[in-house]
Amino acid sequence: LDGTAYMKAEGAVYPDPNGPITFEWDYWAIKWMQENIPGSPVIVEAVTPLYRWGARVSVYTGLPTVVGWPWHQMQQRWDDRHQVESRVADVEELFITADLSRTMMLLEKYRVSYIYIGEQERLYYPSADMTKFDRMTGHGLELVYENPGVLIYLVRR
Repeated sequence: LDGTAYMKAEGAVYPDPNGPITFEWDYWAIKWMQENIPGSPVIVEAVTPLYRWGARVSVYTGLPTVVGWPWHQMQQRWDDRHQVESRVADVEELFITADLSRTMMLLEKYRVSYIYIGEQERLYYPSADMTKFDRMTGHGLELVYENPGVLIYLVRR
């Protein structure tokens, strides 16, 4: 069975309350990641509220992410839920801060190897200047994948 078949359907869109998300762009980016990223490097992607299409990159690639589904994590680690909440706040800050050194510090804190920027990240962090990652290219980041809806950056250490 192909669990991504629905993503390939012509015109398939996820009707997120923040705005529509075209499945096609995530499908091709996830396929690229499955075929080109060895091992289990940490990725960072948007964190969504309950019962949304969150952690989609981690789910379809099997790669660890800074925060998966926050409520699930809190249920499993109730005594440490403050750490989950802290990670959610850090992911938001990573995307929205204009401070490039703070961005790099957060990437290092969680040992992030890949930054995923798709339609969902743009919808969930609308105040973010995602061009900051372009400005960081050559200074700790490298653009390794691009399609009309997704950019993937490799964090160079």
